Amino acid sequence: MLKVEDILREDFDWENIEIDEDEFDELENELIIDYLKKNSPETRQLLAIDWNFDNSKEVIKWIAEQPDTDKGTALFLYWYMNPQDFKQYENREDCKKKDSWLLEDYDIIETLEKNYISGFYKNQKYAFDPKSDPYNSGYDWTEEVDEDEMKAKIPEEMYIALEGEVLESPGWGEGIPDDIIPILDKLYEALDEE
Repeated sequence: MLKVEDILREDFDWENIEIDEDEFDELENELIIDYLKKNSPETRQLLAIDWNFDNSKEVIKWIAEQPDTDKGTALFLYWYMNPQDFKQYENREDCKKKDSWLLEDYDIIETLEKNYISGFYKNQKYAFDPKSDPYNSGYDWTEEVDEDEMKAKIPEEMYIALEGEVLESPGWGEGIPDDIIPILDKLYEALDEE
């Protein structure tokens, strides 16, 4: 298995490298997380703005687990993952029993929520208002909440708008930072298409 530190080396020899789809996916996640580790929490906010939520959830899971992730970024990710969809389950077991394929998303929502209301995220620089999303033409995410269909509640704190800075979209395709695209392209070329 290739390692991120190897493929990031200038002198890495790409000749005769072949990987399968699983290796590609794993390396892509590791590359993005490595990039986020080397940059400030602002980079996490920029990634969130352009992120394609059909991408692997490993990156979002990592962001949710970092205490220096900005509260505004955490609230943004929480609402963009549609928490109301996961409140139709009484708990994790209920989700596992009924729709086990949703468990990864369920766990991320729970992590974001638990960390957010417990004060785990210490910094708050970025704005987010779930009732008037500054990144999505003032969209009201809370309109999608139907409490009659929910077996668990979204905590009141998750509805409260955060004041702060609103960043411009960096224009990263799928939310993947431009700086790592050349290496992803090389990995893609090494992908064994059999």
